[in-house]
Amino acid sequence: MRDLLIGVDSSTSATKAVVFDRSGKTITMASQGYDISNPNPGWSEQDPEDWRKAFIGVCRKVMSHPDVSPDRIASIGITHQRFSFVPVDSDMRALRPAILWNDIRCGEEAEFARRKIGADRVFLRTGYAPGQWTLYKALWLKNNEPKVYDRTFKLMLVQDLLIHFLTDELVTLAGAATMTGALDIERPDRWAEDIIDELGVRRDIWIDKILPGCVQAGTVSRQAAEATLLPEGLPVITTAGDQPCGILGAGVTQPGQLGINGGTSCTNEFVVSALPSRTSQDFMIEVSPGGEYVVENYIPSGGSALMNWYRNNFGAADELQAEKAGLEIWTEIYDLAGQCPPGNNGVCLLPFFQGANGPFWDLDARGILFGLHTDHGRPEIVRAIMEGLAYESRRQADLMVQATGTDVSVIRMYGGSAASDHWNQIFSDVLGVPVEIPDAAETTALGAAISAAVGVGMYETCKEACSQMVSVKKSYTPTTAYKELYDRYFNDVYEPLYRQNMNLMARSAAISKR
Repeated sequence: MRDLLIGVDSSTSATKAVVFDRSGKTITMASQGYDISNPNPGWSEQDPEDWRKAFIGVCRKVMSHPDVSPDRIASIGITHQRFSFVPVDSDMRALRPAILWNDIRCGEEAEFARRKIGADRVFLRTGYAPGQWTLYKALWLKNNEPKVYDRTFKLMLVQDLLIHFLTDELVTLAGAATMTGALDIERPDRWAEDIIDELGVRRDIWIDKILPGCVQAGTVSRQAAEATLLPEGLPVITTAGDQPCGILGAGVTQPGQLGINGGTSCTNEFVVSALPSRTSQDFMIEVSPGGEYVVENYIPSGGSALMNWYRNNFGAADELQAEKAGLEIWTEIYDLAGQCPPGNNGVCLLPFFQGANGPFWDLDARGILFGLHTDHGRPEIVRAIMEGLAYESRRQADLMVQATGTDVSVIRMYGGSAASDHWNQIFSDVLGVPVEIPDAAETTALGAAISAAVGVGMYETCKEACSQMVSVKKSYTPTTAYKELYDRYFNDVYEPLYRQNMNLMARSAAISKR
């Protein structure tokens, strides 16, 4: 009986493979990390060969587990770090290091699109205002690395590359290609060729075949089976990008549920019943593995990014204390937030360390730590990170609610930060709704496995699969008094903080680029 599913998440810092049974229970998992390089300020790159090596490594590890045998594996689904990409030649060889999703080198190209085409029209056609998306980085290649651009056969997303490695099929996915900023959002099986043409980017570098989620892209070849230990002929099922898969793995399948990922980026997503109006550019529009539209906004420098920034620059004392107490370092760091009251003694953080998304779409935006006093220290910085991300999530959620008419009734929180009681309670208090924590720690991989289950007919729909494979282990409710306090901080301090400093940020950015 083929009763096991493999969900793979090839994320920014590591690739994880998780084997689930049909009830969503984890049988085994493996993870293999890789490095990120930052050759220039604002640049973020990786060696794409690391993606393939890590994928092979984690597959071999889970397939070697005593409870996993090839004849029990029903299918595999792969999700990934969305619009990170690598240009390849016709032999599928990388022409340069991959350019990652959080790379912000293409500010001039995005501004060019605003002037030449207009942000309103770009957003109407693609669901994405001009920004750091793959389309504008392709234009950056044309402008700055013309030899690479001229030799480019295709732009390959992480998932595209791994599916090709497994199956020899050259395909991409609607639920992954949306965030290139080049997809026709009304017809997500085709590219927005008019936008691509008007920007002067070649049409032929985009993969021709665009598949929906939960269908078979191909099967594992003999050569790939030998490398990975996956069974030859195993169905490889399409999924979507990591965040649509993450909310699926968290059980977000209907309007009113807001999925928030406390990972490298802090992502806010909910499912809508139809393609939303694009009269305002306050969000992005994704496609879920099940084919539904998903409204999204995110903070590029999210929980993991800012907590790692804190740890690397201020956390030496926490490392020592955690070692003495025998605690995991992140428990020690997150628990610092409990030493400060709600409102954080007036210390507030604007979390735009890697630019700002909707409604500002400002790649020159930067972080601000506001309200410091000599009495403040590491606990205030940690709590400021949590509260700042919650405030910005509230701003983004409010705008999505206004645009879609969909009220948020509950948050499903997932990602690394969801392990912290302080984090979850702060988000519940700031946004004023209950927070629920799914039982599965690896919700993104679970979303890929749910897609894989539907793709081979184990379940008829993603919603049915979630009802059997997703459960909630803990919940938090907002504290009325704290909600009122946070309302005042949000409206009177946080909300004006960027608007009153945006011109200064632009001036600083202009000086630093000279």
